[in-house]
Amino acid sequence: MQTIDCVVAGAGVVGLAIARALALSGREVVVIEKADAIGTVTSSRNSEVIHAGLYYAPGSLKARLCVEGRRLLYAYCAEHNIGHRPAGKLIVASDPG
Repeated sequence: MQTIDCVVAGAGVVGLAIARALALSGREVVVIEKADAIGTVTSSRNSEVIHAGLYYAPGSLKARLCVEGRRLLYAYCAEHNIGHRPAGKLIVASDPG
């Protein structure tokens, strides 16, 4: 009988990232998914934007994690030759004060 250390529910971007981290730490992992294919539920309905932390209080944990996550994701894509397209953003002031 085979034993599994971890079961991850959901084969979207977050579930697969968690499964990968667990597997890299030496655990036996099984990913279960309710859909017929990976990345077709919530992951297919997000904005597909890598957030840079602009919408959170400067220096807050959420802002710092967005910046670090962005850096890590771009580095991972470059290291593994994963195509991606960085896009810019224009933010304008709506209040002079």
